[in-house]
Amino acid sequence: MTINITQLQALDALERERHFSRAAEAIGISQPAVSAQLKKLQQCYEARLIYRRGRQVEFSKLGIELALKARKIVSLLNDFESSLQAAADLRSGYLDIGLSCHHFVMDLLAVYMERYPGIQLKAEIGDSKPLLKKVLAGRVDIAGITGTISDPRLYHYKYSDQNIVLFVAKDHPWAEQDTLSIAELEGEPMVARTRQSMTRQIFSDALQAFAIRPDIVLELDTWETMKEAVASGIGFGIALEDEFGRDGRLATLKIADAELTASQYFICLEEYRSLGTVQAFLGLVNEARSHRRASGNKGVFDRCNPAQPLRSDLTGSHRNSR
Repeated sequence: MTINITQLQALDALERERHFSRAAEAIGISQPAVSAQLKKLQQCYEARLIYRRGRQVEFSKLGIELALKARKIVSLLNDFESSLQAAADLRSGYLDIGLSCHHFVMDLLAVYMERYPGIQLKAEIGDSKPLLKKVLAGRVDIAGITGTISDPRLYHYKYSDQNIVLFVAKDHPWAEQDTLSIAELEGEPMVARTRQSMTRQIFSDALQAFAIRPDIVLELDTWETMKEAVASGIGFGIALEDEFGRDGRLATLKIADAELTASQYFICLEEYRSLGTVQAFLGLVNEARSHRRASGNKGVFDRCNPAQPLRSDLTGSHRNSR
């Protein structure tokens, strides 16, 4: 026989109340149901837990011992349910997020933390390809990545299209220009991210179509180190347009004669999309995307605005978007 929660609740309530009717009322079932559950428990294990002497209810030593254990189990189950309910209400819980381009979504993370202070947020910065693998392995709940990735196991939500721009040190010969011809990149020293970077892959594919090859003199694994290398005059670098804040050491310019854009997506496993923490984050992403479109792709959104209702249309219509 498998002991059920009702039997544990009945044993606990009866030991507290020492009266079948009051015990039944305490756990919300009928008095005959309390009697039947405890009778079945005793008969199954051939153990005497309760004695009835007229209207009096007495417990054996074993009955008292098990009633106290039942109380602990019921308390833990109640706490378990409370934690689940708090998570469902977004009053507590966890969200692990991966970010390949974290600069232009930091305001988004700040708003999420303000609106859901009970959610413990853990952010991991990395390149798109490793983050994709972590999402598929269930090691992060949701990730912001660069590039188009089609996988039926994943839910894709397109956040924005970004221009890929060049950046150079302020004393570089290109620093006074707004644009550059793609042919001028031939043989020029370049500081690049690793091959795990989707921005680099998109840029390399575009240059290959024109048979242009810059000279990659240094390969680095983080945006911060790449920026420092470019600021030191080692070579030019590339980045998404929104990655730039204010840095007086650097100047940006665009390629005039080539289409260099990259799309930003938030992705998660299909089964993770129903998680309350993920739904809440996607709701904010949708709100931010709407604000970006209304403001010409500038900023995220007004952090002073009250939380918007989560969009119910975050459905498969965005799956495998390109």
